[in-house]
Amino acid sequence: MRKLKETKGITLIALVITIIVLLILAAVSIATLTGENGILTKAKTAKEETNEATAREKIQVAVMGSFDKNGKLDINELKDNLKKEGITNFEDVNEFPLKVKVDDYEISIIENGKITVEENKNPSETEKNIVSASDIANSNDKKTYYGATVTGYTCDNGEGVNAWKIFYADNNNIYLIADDYIHYDYCPSSVNQNISIKNNNNYYLSMENVMKDYNGSEDITNIRIQNLNSRYFNYLRTNSQTSTNENMKKVAYMTDTSVWKVFAGQKAEYAIGGPTIEMLFSSYNQKYGTTYETQVTNNNGYSIRKTSDDNWSEKLDNMFNTDDNLYVSSKEAYAMWIASPSNFNNQYVMQASMNGTVDYMFYHSDFYGFRPLVCLKSGIQLQENEDGTYSIQ
Repeated sequence: MRKLKETKGITLIALVITIIVLLILAAVSIATLTGENGILTKAKTAKEETNEATAREKIQVAVMGSFDKNGKLDINELKDNLKKEGITNFEDVNEFPLKVKVDDYEISIIENGKITVEENKNPSETEKNIVSASDIANSNDKKTYYGATVTGYTCDNGEGVNAWKIFYADNNNIYLIADDYIHYDYCPSSVNQNISIKNNNNYYLSMENVMKDYNGSEDITNIRIQNLNSRYFNYLRTNSQTSTNENMKKVAYMTDTSVWKVFAGQKAEYAIGGPTIEMLFSSYNQKYGTTYETQVTNNNGYSIRKTSDDNWSEKLDNMFNTDDNLYVSSKEAYAMWIASPSNFNNQYVMQASMNGTVDYMFYHSDFYGFRPLVCLKSGIQLQENEDGTYSIQ
């Protein structure tokens, strides 16, 4: 009788059993990691709880310091204290509840100071493309923003502006500028005087008439407006001075928010007749990496220079890239009035010309025009569109 040859190896049944056992073990492992009580789930929950606690703590610190002497929560004081905590993303309202966003959380603060926290889950693509003033201010690439067209901004004299562009941003506000000079029909008068036209051109607008309604620096009492020419007003305060110079009468007109309110819509805090030299240089420096500087040594006005190695001057050629119409426009006027006095003479206002030069000009000079500047309200955000423009939210 022949002996059957011994067969070595794994049988099909054993292989199937092995696979089943491995699948069971894998399922148990996955459940241990990702299940409702899994390790990863618990870690995620712990992180979320920590983030929520941090959000609550920031808000509570601001709330605790915002009650008045009668024990009432002051919403304006609360907004200021939120900003001190580095929180700028909140609604622009004057009554409670006040909705605040911190990281991934939306927090509602009610009148007695109590707060509710809700996580912003699964933000839509639209929400992901929304930018705030602080987003722009803290961006390392200002070229992405400065000069971009903004749609959806409306105001009484909006028809006089072809388009609004992002000019500058700080942690609280976004500033827009008219993309070109405004026509005479849209340029506001002062208290009693109309702006005057030069060379029969409706965009060449002189300030020789409006000066009659202003006394100089004493007309500029709003600290926020003073801070737009901070070095000049710091000089006046330090030396216990005011200025009745002719050039400051023109600056007073350009920074008169009650006059330029025709360009301040419901989304704006204020509008003025153009940027100051400090804001102009800050915007350009951030966009192009230059180091342009200003100084004030008397009540005439500003001197400027390109770098700390240069001498101070009242006129510098080739300051601005002439291809960038955010700073230089050659469409309707030769140069833009700047809302700052020049140190050259107490009758001269600063200007930026189409050839990129920044210097001084007599207040009734020819060929000059206005490009209004708008400060959007704190909390206003912009929605990025597919074509690279932004819409006001």
